[in-house]
Amino acid sequence: MITEKNNETAQTTDLGTLWSETLLEMLNDAVRNNWSNNALLEILKELRNKGYKIDRVARKLRKRFGQEAADRLLNKLKTK
Repeated sequence: MITEKNNETAQTTDLGTLWSETLLEMLNDAVRNNWSNNALLEILKELRNKGYKIDRVARKLRKRFGQEAADRLLNKLKTK
């Protein structure tokens, strides 16, 4: 019985991580392709609900997509 519960927890964590990664990809697309501020804010709201703060999001973007992606996000947030 304990094993089943651990398996469920592991699956939930994996799904949560995958969803976060998808949101980060969407965020990168939103910034790169100049999506509306509303779209950008909705993605950031979802990430915030998952416990991500802006500095963590910027670090993740930098790590995954490069410094330019993180800079674009931060500049976009400054201009909104």
